[in-house]
Amino acid sequence: MSKPLISLIIPCWNEEQMVAIFYTETSRAIKNIDVDFEFLFIDDGSSDDTYGALMKLADKDNRVRILRLSRNFGSFPAISAGLYHSAGDAIICMASDLQDPPSLIAKLVESWQAGNDIVWAAIGERGDSYFQKFFSGLFYSTIRRIALRNMPPNGMNVGLFSRRVIDIYNALPERDSIPFFTILKLGFSQEQISYDRQARRAGTSGWSFWARIRSAVDVVVTFSYAPVRLISTVGFLAAVIGLIYAMVIIVQSILFGGVVSGWSSLMVVLLLVSGIQMVTLGFIAEYLWRQSKQVRREPRYIVMEEYGSQLLKKPASSILDVNNINVSPDH
Repeated sequence: MSKPLISLIIPCWNEEQMVAIFYTETSRAIKNIDVDFEFLFIDDGSSDDTYGALMKLADKDNRVRILRLSRNFGSFPAISAGLYHSAGDAIICMASDLQDPPSLIAKLVESWQAGNDIVWAAIGERGDSYFQKFFSGLFYSTIRRIALRNMPPNGMNVGLFSRRVIDIYNALPERDSIPFFTILKLGFSQEQISYDRQARRAGTSGWSFWARIRSAVDVVVTFSYAPVRLISTVGFLAAVIGLIYAMVIIVQSILFGGVVSGWSSLMVVLLLVSGIQMVTLGFIAEYLWRQSKQVRREPRYIVMEEYGSQLLKKPASSILDVNNINVSPDH
């Protein structure tokens, strides 16, 4: 019988310095694992020569495939592209910066072979700066509290998913899906293994402060109705406070007959209510924008080129994949 195939999904953005190092160390880590592997690199619109470095790897190893996206779509769409184009009986998704050690792969495969459909590499300690640790901790604690209670406390950057999990994910209709969090909510038999995340060896992270903020907003809006409930609660409290204040004014006028002055207090109330209304509209707009993208059926990514595609048997020049114009299970 042939060995099972594991697809390694590796999204890359401006990782020219790291892809060869990642390939070398990962090849060393998997050589004694009794399964077959393919390396599926996704070049997410890099502005350096990441694609050229990946082509050199593909030329010397027929296990290497490359998907080149037409522009920078972001890490989540890049991962979705890898999931859709993977050929393995299971996939392992990890970054190319080696902050997540390739030695995890053996443990992930072992857990999968034991019968788990989903295996998470849960982060223990982070080799990041204090600033990054603080905001990562705040982000994950917030998400655990309002959206995904079964998320590891420090998050997860690496995961293994069986073929049936991948097929279900690929059939989902969401345009703005966040792969790991979406898969976390699918159920199935899941296990976690713990590891300490290392410091980055070379290059700079594509996750800027504002990129992390945008990601946090995406997660909250996509996986939780807490903002909508918060809006309702704030609106109700504002109405109650307004009613109480109106009653105070009426009673004061009846009993004391005084004219209530207070231009300053009126402006404070007006500005406060207006601010609440603007925030409310902002939350609603976030939801409406996502629904608009769903209706317009915008592609999550566009693959404009594929290289080293021995498994697909297609010439690189013929490949222009606009995903997911059709999101039915057989697309």
